[in-house]
Amino acid sequence: MSIINKLWMVIDLQLPLVKSDMNTFLLQDGEITQDDLNNFNNAEKIIRQAYQISDSNESKAKDLIKDALQILDNIKPKKPFPPEMRIRFEELKASLKDILSENVSQSAVQK
Repeated sequence: MSIINKLWMVIDLQLPLVKSDMNTFLLQDGEITQDDLNNFNNAEKIIRQAYQISDSNESKAKDLIKDALQILDNIKPKKPFPPEMRIRFEELKASLKDILSENVSQSAVQK
């Protein structure tokens, strides 16, 4: 599967769930800070930028994904996330790591 397809799956399926979790935990329980929410929103924006350029510049897209992953790794809740939220958050990061581990020239071969 190409990087653009994997990024679309992240944007379409994973980001909305994690974003909903983040908003819920910030607003209702106060377990994450506004800074954590801002970091998540920034990471989401970077992932979307990576998607937009992934077809024309896969190397730059991977650099953006790396940046987004670093931002996500810096999110530290006051209490551990509930199990279902932790799973979704970790799956999001795992999907991004999976994209980074792909061979850069693979999508060019598939075209």
